[in-house]
Amino acid sequence: MKQRKKRHPLDSPGIGFLTGFLVPVLVFLAVFYFGEQGVSFNNYIKNLWHLQALVKLGSLCVFANLLVFMGFIRLKYDQSARGVLGATILYALAVLVSRAF
Repeated sequence: MKQRKKRHPLDSPGIGFLTGFLVPVLVFLAVFYFGEQGVSFNNYIKNLWHLQALVKLGSLCVFANLLVFMGFIRLKYDQSARGVLGATILYALAVLVSRAF
């Protein structure tokens, strides 16, 4: 009889999805915090929207998910890596929809 390996508590699609969703948001906030002094967050968003750079910057922030994904793969947390991939695909769909309209 084959013994089943016990999974780590962090190896779940939900944890991976949450991580994959929050990391780009945190990167975006870090870019705002370290990049812009004296500008409110609302004005920062409005300026990016008028420059048509909001979606572009958001897309760049999603690249941080690659590091998270590779980290989960290296730790052999395949289920968490799958969740990060799901969140990344949702971000990609949001970018596609925003570009279409």
